Amino acid sequence: MGRRWPQRTVEKLAFPALRRWRGWRGEGPEQGGVPFGIFQEKHEIQKGRVNGRIIADGQTLPAVPELSEIIASGLRQADYRWWPVLWTRRASARLLGPSLVHADDLGHACYEAMYGPQASGDPVWRINGGHDETELPGNWTSLVSRWTRGNNYYHWITDGLTRLLHLPSFPEDTGILVPPGLPAFASESLKLLGLGDRIREAPEEHLFIEKYHFAGPVALTGCVNPMGVAWLRKSFGIPPKLGAGHRKIFISRKDTTRDITNARELEQALATEGWEIIEPGTLSFREQVAIFRQARIIAGIHGAGMTNLLWAPQGTRVVELMPRTFRNGCYAGISLVLGHDHRVLVCPAGRRGNQMTVPAHAIREVLEAGE
Repeated sequence: MGRRWPQRTVEKLAFPALRRWRGWRGEGPEQGGVPFGIFQEKHEIQKGRVNGRIIADGQTLPAVPELSEIIASGLRQADYRWWPVLWTRRASARLLGPSLVHADDLGHACYEAMYGPQASGDPVWRINGGHDETELPGNWTSLVSRWTRGNNYYHWITDGLTRLLHLPSFPEDTGILVPPGLPAFASESLKLLGLGDRIREAPEEHLFIEKYHFAGPVALTGCVNPMGVAWLRKSFGIPPKLGAGHRKIFISRKDTTRDITNARELEQALATEGWEIIEPGTLSFREQVAIFRQARIIAGIHGAGMTNLLWAPQGTRVVELMPRTFRNGCYAGISLVLGHDHRVLVCPAGRRGNQMTVPAHAIREVLEAGE
């Protein structure tokens, strides 16, 4: 079990940011400034101070193999199974900063909206205040966070969309706030869920919502997420007993910060063995779901394209090429939940995980992995 972080501990962690706060000159939450402290929605529900529900006070995980990248990465990605899955309703709420973290009546920021143990790094602690307040009447929820802004496929799917599992608990006219400049795959995913006409891009950093419905994150970013995985597969039409696929897919990454120096050699070798070279970034969201649900084996360098393991038949063979200098067990976590046969080939790489070289013997291992 991961360590539970009490509110006072989190406030202490956040204090260095608070000391730089311009609120000493009066620019607090009402002026769009840095919050005064932190509160936990879980405690508010338990004490009856807010209308809401704790759906699950933690999630049960499958046993994590000792050699799993979840452990080897050193990121403690299986240690936060205690994370509560919850939602709340507030008669009004003020949302602050680029991550649109909501504050309570005392001007304290929501711990769960800042992904708990990651709260001290949230950009809400770095806002300068003075932003004009925009009022939104009616019912609203939000998918905006530090993790869903930008163009990252993994974070949108796992940290953003999964929060919509709370939507049936909210009024039918509840609008959905999304980050500004929403990428095409994100817009398409919402349309496939029948929600395209309910979204509003939110470029503001100071919103006052008449009726706010907080959809809590289903897990901390990068962590094992059984409830979210199950909801995603059901929502996008993956049958519970999807039959084994037939496609051998290699995920190609071009024009990215993390690349393979001998990519051409590797892809040519794979192509001669019947592998399909797929570049997910060139495909629509619908196309990605359709292709990966037919997979028999998936290989590729660690990166957002591996998020498509979510759509593959349970038990799919997965070979993840991992830069030695940038290890992460998030896709091993998806594989664990789905029962995929996940293995990692750790390869030499640059300081930031770029310029990765896949040795010749590793190429052969990838070729033979699904045989």
